[in-house]
Amino acid sequence: MKKHILIAEDEHFNRMSLKMILQMAGYEVSVAEDGQAALEMIEEMMQQGKEPDLLVTDIQMPLLTGMELIDALSARDIRIPVLVMTGFGDKEMLIELMRKGCSEYIDKPFEPDDITARVKSVLEMQEKKRFEREKEIEKEKSEISLEMESYRMHFEKLRTQVNSAVESYKNLIQTGNIRDGFTAVYRHKPFWELGGDFLDMRPTDRGCDIFIADVAGHDMGASYHTVLLKAFFEENCRTGNDGHTFFQILNRQLRDNGKNERMVTALFLRLDTKNRKAEIVSAAHPPLLRIPAGTGEAEAIFLEGDVLGLHEEVVFGTADFSLTPGDRFFLYTDGLINAYSVDSESGEKQYLTENGLSLLIQKNAGLPLEQIISSIEDHFSGISEYKLNDDMLILGLEIP
Repeated sequence: MKKHILIAEDEHFNRMSLKMILQMAGYEVSVAEDGQAALEMIEEMMQQGKEPDLLVTDIQMPLLTGMELIDALSARDIRIPVLVMTGFGDKEMLIELMRKGCSEYIDKPFEPDDITARVKSVLEMQEKKRFEREKEIEKEKSEISLEMESYRMHFEKLRTQVNSAVESYKNLIQTGNIRDGFTAVYRHKPFWELGGDFLDMRPTDRGCDIFIADVAGHDMGASYHTVLLKAFFEENCRTGNDGHTFFQILNRQLRDNGKNERMVTALFLRLDTKNRKAEIVSAAHPPLLRIPAGTGEAEAIFLEGDVLGLHEEVVFGTADFSLTPGDRFFLYTDGLINAYSVDSESGEKQYLTENGLSLLIQKNAGLPLEQIISSIEDHFSGISEYKLNDDMLILGLEIP
């Protein structure tokens, strides 16, 4: 296909002459009589998915100068190569043009062969950059595929050892053998015998890694995925990859399951007690609740992020913060905050929500961790006013 070039030039003769030169050189050419007209044409082309391959612009133009046009494109995050024509250029202007991302410039007046040579050079350079970017993307995909294979092999080995889905699920959720004085208390109540909630907590040489996830559904397929989550988390503890890399690999595997595709929300928390810092990565999971030591005030750490298992390209929410001995953290799945009571007068469901859970924890903040978790569990047991409509899982953790 012909490369498409847009010319922004206010002088009619120069504009039409340049158009003819570039058309004779084999390019598709559009023209704009000033910077504002060029900007509007580019925006319209972008909406149609037909952005130009190159902008050739004069500097001195009415409405929008060439420099202002470049700034306007940058502000709109429109990234197309720019070749600047100027008869007023000086050293400072050229430096400024390069700083703004201008690909090339040419001084007026110029010969037809000069401009066609510059245009060809810029387009070839852009093609080279595009090719290099594609090679880099392929390299990254290859590296992830190689590393993912070790995760997959570990998962297959673990799966062969599971004889009963129900019995295995009962033993999946655990907090491991945590050392260095961590206090960890959790409660888990699947909605049916099989569920999709998962929790694991493993010691590291600097503290511990925690992984909590929620697979959509309450059937064998959901429990199958919790086996996968366990296998991949165990492998990640061996490799020591950070949460972002772990979630990228896990997302790839979940998508490769084909007919077993499930949506998964997850949160990865790495606690480094030696350096007194924490790192958190969220894949659309409910916010972590934190009670800083000595405050009794619960605060939620909200992070944006995509769910796992549905999309090839995913973005995760990340944050880091310092740790203090006595800090408390609460991780949970949305079955807890979606528990509901029924209003006696209206008959409408009133959900607990993140705010309700936060207030409940804050109310009991002065109690030992075991009692806080037990008081939360009491709200969803027996004749309690709150009813569960999903799996329930919560972990309370205190920093030594």
